[in-house]
Amino acid sequence: MNWGSPKLLYLLLILPLLFVLLSLTGLWRKGRFSKFAEEKFYSYFLSEFSNFHWILKNIVFVLALLFLIIAAARPRWGKEAQIVTKEGLDIAICIDVSKSMEATDIKPNRLQRAKDHISLFIDRLNGDRIALIPFAGESFVQLPLTDDYASAKMFLSLLDTDTVPVMGTNIGYALETAYNSFQDSETNKVIILISDGEDLEQEGIDMAKKIGQQGAVIYTLGVGSYEGSPIPIRKSNNNIEYAKDESGNVVITKLDAKSLTEIAQVTNGRFYRITPHQAEIFEILKAIEGLEREKFEAREFVRYRDKYHYFAAIALFLLAIEFLFLTKRKVVKSRYL
Repeated sequence: MNWGSPKLLYLLLILPLLFVLLSLTGLWRKGRFSKFAEEKFYSYFLSEFSNFHWILKNIVFVLALLFLIIAAARPRWGKEAQIVTKEGLDIAICIDVSKSMEATDIKPNRLQRAKDHISLFIDRLNGDRIALIPFAGESFVQLPLTDDYASAKMFLSLLDTDTVPVMGTNIGYALETAYNSFQDSETNKVIILISDGEDLEQEGIDMAKKIGQQGAVIYTLGVGSYEGSPIPIRKSNNNIEYAKDESGNVVITKLDAKSLTEIAQVTNGRFYRITPHQAEIFEILKAIEGLEREKFEAREFVRYRDKYHYFAAIALFLLAIEFLFLTKRKVVKSRYL
C-alpha cells in the first residue's frame, strides 16, 4: 500500500490519548457530582444513564476518527498496466561523446552544448518515441525506443566522454546502431546525429547512403567552430593538458561541416550548425512535423489508484451509527411508588 499524504498518519497517535480521556470521563463526572450531593445518591443520578451505550458510543466514535485519518492520508494501491494506441515517429539520437567533444570552442564545451540542444528537442516532442545512442570509437543503444521522456532526459544527463571506452569517432557505426534500434518498426524513421563531424573511420557517408535507401532520414547537428580548439585532458592531479599527436604537436579539432552536410543530404535530410539561440532545434521539429505518423502500441503503467473513498465511507457510516446510540435508558418505575 502507498500513501498520498503519509504524514497525516501521525494523527493516529492521538487516538490512544483520546481513549484515556474518555475512560476518565466517568471519574470526572463523579467528582463534579460529589461537589453538590452525597455519593450515595450517585447511583440514583445515573439510573437513566446507560454506561454500556456510552462506552459503545465512544468506541464507535474513535473508530470513525481512525478511518477518517486513514482516508485523509490517501491510501493507494492497485498497480495496473494499460496498453494504449499512440501515433508518432521513431527518432534515434546519436550523440558524439568522443574526447574531441571536450573542446571549449563552444562554451561550456561541445558535449554540454549538445546535451542542452537534445534536452530542448525532447521537451518539444509529443507522442514520438526516441532512442539514445552515444558513440565514439564504437556505439551502443543506451536507451531503446521509448516515449518516456523523463527517463530519456535522465540518461542524457549521465553522458560524458567516458561513456564509451573505445576512443575515436566512428560515425558509420553509430548510424548503423541507430538504424538497427528501430527493429521491425513500420513508423517513419528519423536519425538525428549531433557531432563535430570528425569521422576518423570515414564510413559515415557510405552508411548514410545505405540507410537512406531504406527510407530513413538523417538530420545532422554540427557542434564546434571552424577555427577549431585543442582538446583538454584533465589529469589525476586536476591539471589540464592538451591532446597531442605522435609528433608532439597539440591537436586542433575543427567542425567538419562538409561531412555532416553530405551525410544529411544523401537521405534527404539537412545539416544545421548549433547556435546559442537553438533555432535549429525548431527547424528540425518543423521539418519532421510534416512526416506521416504511424500508430503503435505503448504500455503505460498506472502505479497506484486512490482508495481513500472506501475509508471515508466507513467513517461516515460509523458516525451515523454513533449518532443513533442513546445513553439515556428507560427506567421502569413501580406503580406503587
